[in-house]
Amino acid sequence: MSAAKTGSVVVVVDAFRASTTIAVLVSKGACVVPVASVEEAASVRTDFRIGERDSAKVAGFDFGNSPTEILAADIPPECTVALSTTNGTRIIEAAGGARAILAGGFVNASAVTEDLFENTYYDAEVVVVGCGWEGRHASEDEAAAGAILHRLRSRGAELDGRAVRVVEKYLYRSHRALRNNSAARRLKRLGYERDLEVCLSEDTVPVVPRLVDGVFVGLAAGSAPSPIFGPGANTQNRN
Repeated sequence: MSAAKTGSVVVVVDAFRASTTIAVLVSKGACVVPVASVEEAASVRTDFRIGERDSAKVAGFDFGNSPTEILAADIPPECTVALSTTNGTRIIEAAGGARAILAGGFVNASAVTEDLFENTYYDAEVVVVGCGWEGRHASEDEAAAGAILHRLRSRGAELDGRAVRVVEKYLYRSHRALRNNSAARRLKRLGYERDLEVCLSEDTVPVVPRLVDGVFVGLAAGSAPSPIFGPGANTQNRN
């Protein structure tokens, strides 16, 4: 991923469901260790293991990659959680050389935007990366990326041409369509229909999961007392 090589700030968007699950976990005070493989997740010493392959829960793990399941679970603050998913954790690993890596989605779009303006990223390029599904485009990730980019533009950030098109699609694409795309249908078949409502709800989990030394930790929206990431910053989308 070239964003990692150039020292960009990378926002990883996996709306259905890794970004949402990570946001819910850190909102509970958990520390999330993203790993690409099921084997690594099984071997890491953590309090809980969460994972899915092809949207189904990994056998032997504590939870699937389900934000509704995590919301209902007794996840104590300061516990550690290993997370491995089909798409999201792979992209997170690929962005390893970035200046900063955030997890974003519909649920924390405004919180991520606020963090990008108020934290110490100065004039770094921001790249919003939609994870997709097994290397293919995913409309829910594009729309969630658009939600973040729309808020950035409203704050004065300069978007490139592709990011502008993503924002336009976000503004005109209905959530009804997203509830019936291929990813949504797959989740419904597996009994995860309730996850769709959680994942598509905007600004319901106002935390910013930031990768620090290989672990996602949470930052409440507005808690960073840092200089403003000002108008004119170059903001891109890669979906």
